[in-house]
Amino acid sequence: MIFDLSSFFTAGHRPKDELCIGIESERFCVTADQEVVQYSDSNGIAEIVEQLRVISGWKAKYEKGNVMSLHAADGRAITLEPGGQIEFGTTPQIKLVDLESEIKHYREMLDQVVASTGHQFLCVGVHPSAEPEQIERLPKSRYDILEPHLQQADELGIHMMKTTAGVQINFDHSDAEDAMLKLRTLFVLSPVIQAMFANSPKHGFKSWRGHVWTRTDNARCGIVESLVAPNSTLEDYIEYMLDVPMLFIDRDGVSIDMRGKSFRDYYASGEATPDDWNLHLSTPFPEARFRPQIELRCADAVSDEKSMSLAALVKTVFYDAPNLQAAYELAADWTYAQLMGTLHNAHKDGLDGLAPNGKSLRDYAQRLLGLATSKATADQLRFLQPLL
Repeated sequence: MIFDLSSFFTAGHRPKDELCIGIESERFCVTADQEVVQYSDSNGIAEIVEQLRVISGWKAKYEKGNVMSLHAADGRAITLEPGGQIEFGTTPQIKLVDLESEIKHYREMLDQVVASTGHQFLCVGVHPSAEPEQIERLPKSRYDILEPHLQQADELGIHMMKTTAGVQINFDHSDAEDAMLKLRTLFVLSPVIQAMFANSPKHGFKSWRGHVWTRTDNARCGIVESLVAPNSTLEDYIEYMLDVPMLFIDRDGVSIDMRGKSFRDYYASGEATPDDWNLHLSTPFPEARFRPQIELRCADAVSDEKSMSLAALVKTVFYDAPNLQAAYELAADWTYAQLMGTLHNAHKDGLDGLAPNGKSLRDYAQRLLGLATSKATADQLRFLQPLL
């Protein structure tokens, strides 16, 4: 089947007065002693999701009888990561206060679970006590393919799957040029944003989660050199995706192993479907992603208040054309090697990490926040306050 590969991205375009923001935030569920809570435990992750189903009235999705996710009619969702990390996804909202309202409602549901189980839900970037081999993997067929792949791809992929958690901001674009400028800006600022939201201290790193991603799978993670180029286009993103090695496709709810193939060859064979392409777009995990909204992926899991700060930062910088251009120019002159080196410094030392010019990433964070506050409304300033 031949179909338009670009339409999956252009479908995300919105008018400039309708640009929305969404948040996806992950948490670890642990015992009162901060020990691991397994998926299949009594009062474990599966039972907790079922309890949330009853509390919320949302529709559950199952695979082979195992609960995988909950979905509200308005688009909110609770999903599970491979190590049982619980993720909440908001709906896209124009107003930050509406995002805040959805997050508050979710937290109220979690409070009911805490009251009945005694467990805790931690907004941190790395599990406080468990190593990967101590954590039960979610019984999902695609992870039967992903886990052995990551075991071979690099040394810390299994750590990523089971012991890390992040917060993502999904936001809009008005056309392909706007989307690519936002993507480039996220890539060049990823060390700064990572430093600002480093929240996984371990093994001498301020962001162990960030470091783990650099040792997961270089073919699908990190900062994509071709997309950092000043004139990169939507076509460049499509070319990148065509060459990202495939992992799986879905047929009738079952994941089929496609490792060893490129989507370029699969598409040329005529066998690929639009759903295959859409699924493939979810299988790389760079610091920023296009699917079909822009995804900021370079922040550790943080408190709900700081997640709202990150959303406010995106709204005040990325939805204002002069601010967006100024933000891009903060680090646009770094070479790719310098950018990767600075990302490592952010993982190791957080805001004390050094940029190529010898200045600290704290200096860059302050300049970025200066842009944000220069155009912020009173409401937006309230959400930015935890960063100031």
